[in-house]
Amino acid sequence: MNGIQAFLEVLVAGETRYLFGNPGSTELPLSDALAIDPRLEYILSLHELPLLAMADGYAMASGRLGVACVHISGGLGNAMGMIFNAYREGTPLLIMAGQQDRRLRFQEPAMESDMVAVARPWTKWAAEIDRVEDVPVAVRRAAQVALTPPTGPVFLALPVDVQL
Repeated sequence: MNGIQAFLEVLVAGETRYLFGNPGSTELPLSDALAIDPRLEYILSLHELPLLAMADGYAMASGRLGVACVHISGGLGNAMGMIFNAYREGTPLLIMAGQQDRRLRFQEPAMESDMVAVARPWTKWAAEIDRVEDVPVAVRRAAQVALTPPTGPVFLALPVDVQL
């Protein structure tokens, strides 16, 4: 099982039904996995602001964990206003962003950034997963933290090589 399959397995085990997403290059493994996995309905958005608004509204209306997948760096930046709102509202959201393949970091890829530091001020917990073995534990912890009162958003960065 690869990292993105483990990510989806934990979400499905937690009875997640919808995944709100804006796909990009660092989320291609997720897009590929969702194309063949009928257990989650993918709600497409072409920009992160309405994407987070949809996930936020779903979580508030249903009382369930909202799951939103944003694009790397700039996509997280686009989502920050709604992440701030979710933080202030106490909305239980799991926000995931793909991260650059770690093997490319010394080449300073254009989209790579410290997304955890960006997300941390307006989330209950933020982390980057560095090992595929840690994906299930990190996703379960993120969901538990988001849903534990006082509820609120959490953030996970998932490098492409860990996804694969």
